[in-house]
Amino acid sequence: MPSFAELLISYMKRCGISNAELAKKIKVRRDVLLEWLTDEFSLPLERDEVLRCAYHLNLTTAECENLLLAAGLVEDDNEPEPVKLIQSNLPISLNTWHSSPFVIGPPITEPHQFFGREYILKRIFDVWKYTPLQHIAIVGLKRSGKTSLLHYLRRIIDTPAEQLRPKQRNNWLSPGYQWIFVDFQDPRMGYQESLLRHILIELDMPVPEPCDLVSFMEIIDNYLEIPTLILLDEISAGLASPDLDEQFWWGMRSLGSHHAGGKIGFLLTAHQAPEEMILDDNKPSPFFNIFGHVLYLGPLTEPETLSLIASSPIPFAPADIDWIMHQSGQWPALLQILCHARLTALEEGKTDETWKTEALRRMNPYRYLLEKNQDE
Repeated sequence: MPSFAELLISYMKRCGISNAELAKKIKVRRDVLLEWLTDEFSLPLERDEVLRCAYHLNLTTAECENLLLAAGLVEDDNEPEPVKLIQSNLPISLNTWHSSPFVIGPPITEPHQFFGREYILKRIFDVWKYTPLQHIAIVGLKRSGKTSLLHYLRRIIDTPAEQLRPKQRNNWLSPGYQWIFVDFQDPRMGYQESLLRHILIELDMPVPEPCDLVSFMEIIDNYLEIPTLILLDEISAGLASPDLDEQFWWGMRSLGSHHAGGKIGFLLTAHQAPEEMILDDNKPSPFFNIFGHVLYLGPLTEPETLSLIASSPIPFAPADIDWIMHQSGQWPALLQILCHARLTALEEGKTDETWKTEALRRMNPYRYLLEKNQDE
């Protein structure tokens, strides 16, 4: 009979779920799940853990019983049926949804929809292959793709190849990293207690009451064992918060410099480099002194641009491709707008060029990106 690890890996692969996603759904630490998957002697201790796996992997009763047997957790005959499939009762099956070919407005969160930035990705992941983890600043204009990049960073490692484009790389780092995403545009992240609580919950660590900076750092010192990367999106919004005061930023600097054995790495996004940020008197700059790597987001390269355009389910004519590349300046946000307009026109069977007028109109608010190209 296959081992528990072999069964779990095969069921996860069939379901198309990543390690991080399953760990969150079944409420176990990611390192615990990783041990189940890689160590034949590491097994769940509770039947409930296996049953939660079975539920979220949509297993049949027979498959669930096999998983329990492989875990050495034989089912009690008096217990009710372990797996109840309720998918058919849902008004909408999320499994039937399809990703939009081109995304306009919100950041890209699905790795298979993210294109380009190969140089940036290599620079980032090369830094994070070793300890102590180093700190990185990503600088770019609004709509340059900073938030999409953060979502890609935190998801690509644990995304199965079946959910990616052919030849899309997901082996940048070995498994076992923890990723924490902090969106400073979320007003809750502007308050120390809710921000620190958010980080501890994401790390599956005890949350002290009250959750103040001193208690937070003690918890990190006592419990953090796994390399952890904290992604700080739109740091300028955090700096503007009165509750994130001088002591807080000094604490973050200390956390990134002297705690957890070098297992904490920060990555921030901003509109300007850390050394250029103008800080208030009570927002000291030393936190930003630990960011020794500063990377700038510009347009995509020509091969990256062509790859994005080629993802259209309906191929574009060469003349349209040339026009899109020229008008977009190869900025990903503008490419998404232009490609969406062209695809919509093709799907609707329109043969005129009114789609170009509409696309340019929708691009107008972001023409400052093209002006950046001219400045350079």
